[in-house]
Amino acid sequence: MEKSFARKLNGKPLFNSLILGAAIGSFTYILADKDIAAGVVLGTIAFLIQSTIIYPRYLPSLYGRWKINDGAVSYYDYNTWMKRIKAIFLPIGKKQESVSFEDIMSYSLVVNKKDDKVLPHYIILKLDNGHDVALDLSWNLLKSGAPEKDVEWVVDFITSKLNQKTVQILQV
Repeated sequence: MEKSFARKLNGKPLFNSLILGAAIGSFTYILADKDIAAGVVLGTIAFLIQSTIIYPRYLPSLYGRWKINDGAVSYYDYNTWMKRIKAIFLPIGKKQESVSFEDIMSYSLVVNKKDDKVLPHYIILKLDNGHDVALDLSWNLLKSGAPEKDVEWVVDFITSKLNQKTVQILQV
């Protein structure tokens, strides 16, 4: 059985950055008395700010699709800024990393407390090589019909695969 969580990486961040750059460039062109150079320069700057500063910051929570099956957990590796920028400009070329359950030492569930209600936010896998992998649950909590069942299922599944008695819960 395989379950996936969050949204898959696609070309939307790049497309939105191009649209924003074109809109700002056109607006500048009109306001600057039809000065094409000013429109091109400001449109390019807006495009670069959107695609290299704004979108990379939010990419893991917006497009952090991960999958879990009997053998492994697959996820997008966004641990460096350059990997995030590369994912925006080449979304089709971005492949998911995979980690088998044998390489996972333990895991934790990070929750948010809001209005006396505890909401799962993401899962942190602690790997044998010392790295941590954050798997976002927030997108599914907003979009899924039964988010609690998805979270319960994945927590039970990982716990059984790791033979871990309990899950450590961290509050943000």
